[in-house]
Amino acid sequence: ETNSRISSAASDVYRRHDELFAATETIYEYLMTDRDLLPRWTDWRVTLLGDAAHPMYPIGANGASQAILDAKALAAALRGGDPVSALAAYEAERRPVTTDVVLENRKYGPEKVLDLADARVTGPDDRIDELIAPDELEAVARDYRAVAGFQRP
Repeated sequence: ETNSRISSAASDVYRRHDELFAATETIYEYLMTDRDLLPRWTDWRVTLLGDAAHPMYPIGANGASQAILDAKALAAALRGGDPVSALAAYEAERRPVTTDVVLENRKYGPEKVLDLADARVTGPDDRIDELIAPDELEAVARDYRAVAGFQRP
């Protein structure tokens, strides 16, 4: 019965999907992309953060997580008094880190695991845990956490 309900619901979703496409006059496709790195974020008392400062491929919620880290660094810097110096300090702290994240994402960031699987899986009976060692998976994750500034508890 569960399979029948799921199958029926899936059929309904696909039917509605087809109807939506048929009724849509124009469909736009936006490729996943980032932008060239900015030479600076700050101009006197104005600065950028998040995607405005460092748009990046949407991998692993990086845009949101880096914006949160930007906000934390900006708030800490602004506690120092002079806003112009604070904004410069914030940029000096965060711009190199986010540059590394953008560049790492261009090399697929944590998606490297998919490339490993693609290179090693030869058929439906293959077991990922036999083709990619846990320490290899952890190395990909560890390296990316280090680049992105994520701390593991």
